[in-house]
Amino acid sequence: MNRRHTCRAGLTATAFLLALTLSACGNGSGIASDENGTASVRLASSITGSSFLAVTAGIDQGIFDKHHVDLKGVKIKSTAEATAALASGDADIAAALTEGVIAANANGAKLKIVGNLMTQDQHVLYADAGVKSVADLKGKKFGVVGPGSGTEMLAKALAVEEGLKESDITYVPTGAASTQLTSLVSGQIDAAGLVPPYDSTAAERGKVEVLRYRDVFPDITPQVFTTTSSLISAHSPELKRFMAAYTESAAWVKEHPSEAVAILRKDARISAEAAKAAYEFAEPDYSTTGEVSIAGLRRWIEMSKKYGNTDKRLPTVDELYDPSLLPGSP
Repeated sequence: MNRRHTCRAGLTATAFLLALTLSACGNGSGIASDENGTASVRLASSITGSSFLAVTAGIDQGIFDKHHVDLKGVKIKSTAEATAALASGDADIAAALTEGVIAANANGAKLKIVGNLMTQDQHVLYADAGVKSVADLKGKKFGVVGPGSGTEMLAKALAVEEGLKESDITYVPTGAASTQLTSLVSGQIDAAGLVPPYDSTAAERGKVEVLRYRDVFPDITPQVFTTTSSLISAHSPELKRFMAAYTESAAWVKEHPSEAVAILRKDARISAEAAKAAYEFAEPDYSTTGEVSIAGLRRWIEMSKKYGNTDKRLPTVDELYDPSLLPGSP
């Protein structure tokens, strides 16, 4: 292992995201390469945990280095900040929520989805004991991140899918997953869609699993990689190397479960049991090709039209998705 790899091997996702701030790394100059052809790629992301594990492991194992990608983190708190970082030239690529990229394009951003982090949605619906189905939530409170958020869209779509009206359930804005969990166990809400490891904590506190979103909405890609059309035109080779490194990292995560769990445990600062459970739930969905499901993306656009807080024209799949950076693309 060379010195450069040794220095980077201990870099967890948390440290990665804290490594640079927007003001420190954002100079709007695009992707730069050194004399050896290694591209410095700035990745904006607020995503952590099992969903971000292929990035974390790729850094830890030197896979990005192998592809001549010097990956630098851009500290952001939300998809809105990620898309703003791309627009301002403070990031070269972003890991963002799919529905957020759709909304950004509706508001005039010229972004392209170029790959995915996971192939399926990771939410699990947990509720009070006695709730056996979504139908049992009629007249009850469902925790969501906020109005018009992806969690609210999915919650409303679940209600309709299971035979209710969307108005049969009260959607309570609780903020992030951690506060959704707190609201659920304290009785402020009756149900919430939780992602690992919060679902395990809910189970420990006596809440029951009702369903897994990926069983109801197959191929709904929860998080995607997005960049601008101009960066694709100017830096396609470097961005292709990034996607090749990511998909190789995802394959490594699937092929090395014990090592991947150890990386996740260290990064997320959770118990070995919680890390193992989170990994086992996510493992089937790590994207080793980066391909985004057209049907799933179309479903996101439909949900955004029905349940999103916008009256603006939404992009079509063709306007939104550019697979030209995926491994094997010409």
